Amino acid sequence: MKSEDQDDPWAVPPDLTLDSEELNEVDNLVNNEALGFDAPVNILLAGNTGDGKSTLANAMLGVELAATGTGFPVTKGIQCYEYRDKPLTLFDTEGFEVLDSERTVGAVKELIESRRRQKDSKQHIHIVWLCIAATSRRLQQVHIDLVRLCSELQIPIIVVITKSYLKDDASEAFLKVIGESLAEADSIIPVLAKEMHLGKFRVAPFGLVQLLNATLNLIPTACQAALKFSQIADFNRKLEAATKVVNVTSLAAVGLSFPAAFVPGGHAALLVPLEINMIHQINKALGINLEKQGQMAVAKGTLGIVMATVGGKLIFTETMKFIPFVGQIASSLIGGTIAGTVVKIFGTTYIAAVGDMVRAGTSPTAGSIIDAISSALSTHQHQIVSGATTLIEESIRRQK
Repeated sequence: MKSEDQDDPWAVPPDLTLDSEELNEVDNLVNNEALGFDAPVNILLAGNTGDGKSTLANAMLGVELAATGTGFPVTKGIQCYEYRDKPLTLFDTEGFEVLDSERTVGAVKELIESRRRQKDSKQHIHIVWLCIAATSRRLQQVHIDLVRLCSELQIPIIVVITKSYLKDDASEAFLKVIGESLAEADSIIPVLAKEMHLGKFRVAPFGLVQLLNATLNLIPTACQAALKFSQIADFNRKLEAATKVVNVTSLAAVGLSFPAAFVPGGHAALLVPLEINMIHQINKALGINLEKQGQMAVAKGTLGIVMATVGGKLIFTETMKFIPFVGQIASSLIGGTIAGTVVKIFGTTYIAAVGDMVRAGTSPTAGSIIDAISSALSTHQHQIVSGATTLIEESIRRQK
């Protein structure tokens, strides 16, 4: 396969098409299980109407509850919400009021126990967030009963004191009452999920990262990657999830069969399915909306730049002469190592490029991403070539 652009022999052919077999092979290698979030995180949200459950879900997880209309009842008084692009399930208690304490707590118990009876732990309730509005100044028997129930059933529960924007004596006294009455809770965390304006004063959101960290410490290890991937409160945690995507994808590339000597515009194009999948997963992890055509445009538009930047044929052929035992390594292993290195360079550069845009509040487009990656590769070309050579040498030594 030759590039139509003779001035850029490493460019991916613009008319490149991908068959379903290629994409299926990539999907089998770079799937949710490999990425570490095959086990979704299942969170039960409890609290009175108006206590800020929806606001908390939106600020922490970037999702809507009743407003989406996608929920469905799982038992009387509890609604389930599933999200196509997140390994996340939310269970929302309805009518959690003082007069319905026995009914509501009974429904929660029924849900927890019925799910626990299933052998697949992916179906279990992993944690409960009990929302109590600081402004209500009311601790109800239903709150005490729910915390006691979770303690008995050994289900982690965090009491989230929502709308905690007042710092007066009455608020401090209420917190003290909650701490004494709900001592069986795993954690009690004041949170302001959305900024408040009190006259001329602005109160910035707080407590979300603390809630995230406390939750990560309490849920099963198998669910932690899913929460890091789904949450939007801590960008550094999202970068962790995106980096995991890059590492898994680069390992998948090593496992595929590639020739040791890449051909410009030819074998390099075999990486495009991996790149597209990786872009899609990184975008989900970072909360970026980029349609499929845009993802393909970025993969096609930047892969050739990466290939050329890391040395073109030099790194794929001449570099091997400096590794004494390279002749003892199977050609396909060398090719896979090279492919994995290229994928890792591309993924790392992609995260850096789009990460800066997201931090700045910009919505990345395919064109702006390509420009940012090109600029980064050009600016740091020497370091990238040196790092790529080291990665290839170390990987081949491990395979020896």
